[in-house]
Amino acid sequence: MKANTRRRGLWSVVVAAALTCGVMSTPASSVEIAATNYGSSVIGMPWAIALAKGYFKDAGVDVSAVIGSPGGSTEVRNLIAGDLPYADSALIPTLKAIKNGSDLRIISDNTQTSAQFVWLVKPNSPIKTLADLKGKRISFTTPLSTSQSLDFLLIEKAGLKPSDVKLISTGAYGAALTALQNGGIDLALVSEPTYTMNKNTFKPLFWSRDLFSAVNTSVGVTSVKTIKEHPDMLRGIIAARRRAVNFIKTNRDESVAIIAKVYKMDPNVVRAMLAELVDRPSADGSVFFGQGDINPKGLDALVDLSQKTGDLKEKVDWRDYVDQSFLPADLQRKLK
Repeated sequence: MKANTRRRGLWSVVVAAALTCGVMSTPASSVEIAATNYGSSVIGMPWAIALAKGYFKDAGVDVSAVIGSPGGSTEVRNLIAGDLPYADSALIPTLKAIKNGSDLRIISDNTQTSAQFVWLVKPNSPIKTLADLKGKRISFTTPLSTSQSLDFLLIEKAGLKPSDVKLISTGAYGAALTALQNGGIDLALVSEPTYTMNKNTFKPLFWSRDLFSAVNTSVGVTSVKTIKEHPDMLRGIIAARRRAVNFIKTNRDESVAIIAKVYKMDPNVVRAMLAELVDRPSADGSVFFGQGDINPKGLDALVDLSQKTGDLKEKVDWRDYVDQSFLPADLQRKLK
């Protein structure tokens, strides 16, 4: 008994000494990452899977939460402030911040097409083809938004000039549907899940994925500081998301259940959305949920489009600010 007591006492001393000297390490503190409109936008769905399935922990990263925000500029500001290690954000605000002196880098290409966008009409609309767009009123959300850029692409695809149609800013997608229903516009451009939630009321006329090849929707962004201090964390975040993207493809039922719970949506709506986004690639075969590999065609297309609309005032080569070292070796490629 005395021997056991002495051993327990000795072990207590060893444990205390180890803790004091740092021999027994404590788990790294948890971090939060950001994704544009997480919890409502389809862009963030793989993050919901990664959290629920424990993929971050499997990759050696303790991500406690994914934070949603109104848009790409917000995540970029948080990265600059040092509040976040990683953001699933928009390319153009990232490039603007870099040109203004911020030490940010693009380390993954997350959503590689604009497949979530669709132009809707009323069921009895006389508009049937691109040729019918002349003189029509088409919605977009706000100036310099992705939706406005896509409207410009649509007009160009139809062989028309911007002056041949009337573009109307409606704000939120729900307001666009109200305007369409009441005759204030002829076509409403909306994004998922707005379409699927209203598919019994309106008719899809054009899907962006069918008209256009790759146009980037979001990239993974981090700071030079995080690159230097936490490279393994960045590798783990990218690996967890890649695993989640593959899970959505191969385990649809469980993916639907997880996303429906996180997004507080009807599972039937989630299932229909995933069918539109995952099972139907864009015109050139590009997929919506990328695994992280850089798709130059989609990034170039977005930069060119942003210059046409005036969102990007000068030519910026995004290649100068890409670091592929955190991607798995099979996803790294020479950027042309």
